[in-house]
Amino acid sequence: MKINRILLLIMVIIAAGCATTTPKPPAPVQPPAQEEGITLNINVSDLEDRIQYLKKLQENKDLSEEDRFAATALLDTYRLLAKTAAGPANEKALRTLTRSLYKTTSLLEKGYFEKIDKSSGEKNSFADYIQSKNEILNLYLDRNFGAVIQRCLAMQTRFPGGLTPEIGMVFAYSLAEDGMLEEAVEVGSETAGTIERSPDLMQLRADIVRWQLATGKRAQAVKTLEKISSIQNDRINMINDLDKQIEETPRKADQSFRSVFQAPEGTEPEPQPLDPQMISLQEEVDTLARGHEFAKAKELLLKEKALKEEGPETEYIDRALKNVDVAQTAYEENMKVKLAYQKETFDTAERLFEKEDYQGTIKTLAMLEKTQGLDAAAVDLRDRAVENLINRERNRAAEIFLEAKRTKDPKKKKELLEASYKILKNLVADYPVSPLKEKLISNMTIVQREIEKLP
Repeated sequence: MKINRILLLIMVIIAAGCATTTPKPPAPVQPPAQEEGITLNINVSDLEDRIQYLKKLQENKDLSEEDRFAATALLDTYRLLAKTAAGPANEKALRTLTRSLYKTTSLLEKGYFEKIDKSSGEKNSFADYIQSKNEILNLYLDRNFGAVIQRCLAMQTRFPGGLTPEIGMVFAYSLAEDGMLEEAVEVGSETAGTIERSPDLMQLRADIVRWQLATGKRAQAVKTLEKISSIQNDRINMINDLDKQIEETPRKADQSFRSVFQAPEGTEPEPQPLDPQMISLQEEVDTLARGHEFAKAKELLLKEKALKEEGPETEYIDRALKNVDVAQTAYEENMKVKLAYQKETFDTAERLFEKEDYQGTIKTLAMLEKTQGLDAAAVDLRDRAVENLINRERNRAAEIFLEAKRTKDPKKKKELLEASYKILKNLVADYPVSPLKEKLISNMTIVQREIEKLP
């Protein structure tokens, strides 16, 4: 029994000895592992500005579906960029960003080059402009004035601002040759104003003389001076001739009208006394002819002739009838030209409107209004162009205003606010009778208040 207790004690000690091992020191506390990746060198504030701009752009109701889709894709990419730029970007984040960038750039590339292809299909390159210009000059030299007028109007649509002084002069001369004197005056006056703002040809030739003298080319300078003198003499003669024409022209309000009872130009009128009844007839018929009421004028003449016996008075009436027919034919021919010009000009304005060139539309119709007036369709087109232009410019002013509100730089804020105010002010000045005038003034007041808050 005693032996058993001793053996049990030994086993317990051995077991305890085996279980007692040297304890391992505790594992050192590891610092938190840093996330691997790269930091994008992108201004996050810049990205936020772009994001806000695109969000506002999406609200534009006039945006096409294609442009809206592109704006949305671009907005998603900017948001992803902002998120990735906030911290180190790991491989997964970079793969996602790369896919988004590829999708967006592909979309923008496709949209851009499709527009390039479309524009190239319309043949609006510089080479096409030169070709169109040369065609107009050749048509003018061939005295095909009607074709020149049509080509010039078409050029205004295809190449806004493409009517150079040279083409403007050809346009004006062609209108005059086709009997459209009022239109010729408008186009000619505008062209002359453009030329006046250009360097003077006489001054250039005078400078050439000085340059030739400075380079020791005296003989060439003498020839250039002779050319200047010749041109100057021609101008003096032209001025004297025009002055004489003005002096010889009667100072009458209706000096362009010639009585239908007068003898043909170049023949001596036969002096003959007229009785009061014939004088009254002449005045009444001339009034009708002046108002282009040729049918009534002829009817009146024929009635009076039927009451007369053959003699000097009936010959006088016959001459008036013949002159009324000539005047009517000339008037109808002139009206055909004017109507064709009116239609072509209106079509040009419509094409400019479709291209969202609202200023070009307004300018084209303004020229037509001065010479022939506007019908209901033209007035409607002009009003829509003015409204669209004002709304577009108001939106531009609003974007600048919002940019000014976001910026922290006082100097830049002032520049932006003044730019926004100037846009609105110019719209009020340019379109004072627009129904949108009150809204523009209200917008100006808001911008002005912000300007006044500046230190």
